[in-house]
Amino acid sequence: MPKTKSSTGGGVKGFLGKAGRSFYAAGSFTKDKGLWLTQFGAKVGFIIATTSITMLMPLIFEISREAQMIEVEKSQVKDLRSQGYADRQFQEMGFCEAAVRRAPSVAMAK
Repeated sequence: MPKTKSSTGGGVKGFLGKAGRSFYAAGSFTKDKGLWLTQFGAKVGFIIATTSITMLMPLIFEISREAQMIEVEKSQVKDLRSQGYADRQFQEMGFCEAAVRRAPSVAMAK
């Protein structure tokens, strides 16, 4: 009697057939889960990017604007100091404390 080909046969041929199907199933599973993970990562990345654009960028712009305002006030305070105004008068005029403060005398170059 001739032998028929069996996909579940024994020996090396049967082992390689089962291993091939197993590797194919594992590859298919990995591909599906990888695709899902990529899509999930893209959604999370999109949420983080849009949140940072809408929340952090205005904050960064405001911080830089405030730094520019303090520099302008410092130059105004410097001009008024040369005219003889005192620190208390600057505070009464509404200048921010960062613009009114002077560097410590040990930090000043002679």
